[in-house]
Amino acid sequence: MNQRRPSIRTHLCNVVVEDSVSLLFSASHWPSISIQGENNEENVEKEEKIRKICLDLNLPSLMEQAAVMGSIGSVAILVQAIDNELVLEIKRSCFLEPSFSLLDPRRLIRVREQYIVDADGLEKAGFGSFPDGNYWFTRDFTENETIWYEPVPVEGFGQKKICLQRDEERTVHHGLGVVPIVWIRNLPNMDPNAPDGKCTFSAGIDAMIDSDYLLSQTVRGLRYSSDPTMVLSVDEYQFPGGIASSLTKDASHAIALPQGSEAKLLEINGTGAAAALNMWQALRSLALEAMHGNRTHGDRVSAAQSGRAMELMCLGLTWLVGRLRRSYGDLGLVSVIKLICRITQKVPELQIGGKMYGPVVPENISLVWPAWFEPTFGDMQTIANAVQAAKSAGAVSLDTAVRMMKPATHVQHIAEELKKILDDNDFQETQQKNKS
Repeated sequence: MNQRRPSIRTHLCNVVVEDSVSLLFSASHWPSISIQGENNEENVEKEEKIRKICLDLNLPSLMEQAAVMGSIGSVAILVQAIDNELVLEIKRSCFLEPSFSLLDPRRLIRVREQYIVDADGLEKAGFGSFPDGNYWFTRDFTENETIWYEPVPVEGFGQKKICLQRDEERTVHHGLGVVPIVWIRNLPNMDPNAPDGKCTFSAGIDAMIDSDYLLSQTVRGLRYSSDPTMVLSVDEYQFPGGIASSLTKDASHAIALPQGSEAKLLEINGTGAAAALNMWQALRSLALEAMHGNRTHGDRVSAAQSGRAMELMCLGLTWLVGRLRRSYGDLGLVSVIKLICRITQKVPELQIGGKMYGPVVPENISLVWPAWFEPTFGDMQTIANAVQAAKSAGAVSLDTAVRMMKPATHVQHIAEELKKILDDNDFQETQQKNKS
């Protein structure tokens, strides 16, 4: 039975990955970009420009796809300018070989892209005609160049040392000073210098496979109980006309047996199926717990829960997404934005989504993540009462009060909101003076 493929696939690993990514880069969980200028003041103009660049590049969708692909361990994002147009491309790490600096393990020195293609694929890509067969496609991304190499036949590639020949026609000198690839490790691994991070769902694979086999066998048993086997306790010579190889088992076909004979159906009861389903629930819960997935059931919630209650119910999932925020947010998204800004400085006429933004200088870029779950009206009222009490007692400043209300009001810029509040207060004081 263990050599048969399960007929039912629960896809628990896929569920955990999609749930974690939905809390990471979905529409309501996309982080706001904060840029601190001089004197720790927000640079609203530059924040708005970078926000527009992210929307023009459809960066939320790209980062969401990168987080799904990188759940196996790592993923790479290639950022380059092609004909003065900024292009972002997600690269699978299985075809890439990164080289990091010995002095700074976070700094990429070179990334080699290498995989096998056929002659037809090379011709379609514009490399010209080649004899039939398979070839190695090789390309290097360095700090100053993107080096293309001539395709090399696969036959004999590993038997003798073959020198790669540069394709000078396609090689590009970008002069960025950094490799135009952002390498993202999924989760912290045992080896901090390893190119791949820890897989999101590796801890729950065994339990998921066992639950798939158990659930598949349970379904087979239910199908068997729907068509039980008939057993006749009678000698063949006593049966009129002999015993046929197959008998129809329904109400329209009666079977006449001699006196003293017996006919019965071999069927199973629901005890085994119920025990199997209980075991499957235990294996499912074990797999989700090992992967820090969401083990709550929506049908058990009878009323609307507050944001804090939902966070406690999904505590394991929020812990997992909190670790992913560091990998794909602070080390991934911020690095992509800084690389885009560096390219805009190198190519002043760069177009992003058909628009020209000019050179953008990155400085003190940070991400402000939203709350895990949207607050309810009860949560908003509780936060407002607490902030009002603290402000009236003089325990917090107006700036801190606005920051405390940010999860409920979705304020983008604290400085602009403070200015609006002060203007409203001045307007109300002026009206009161005019009335008096």
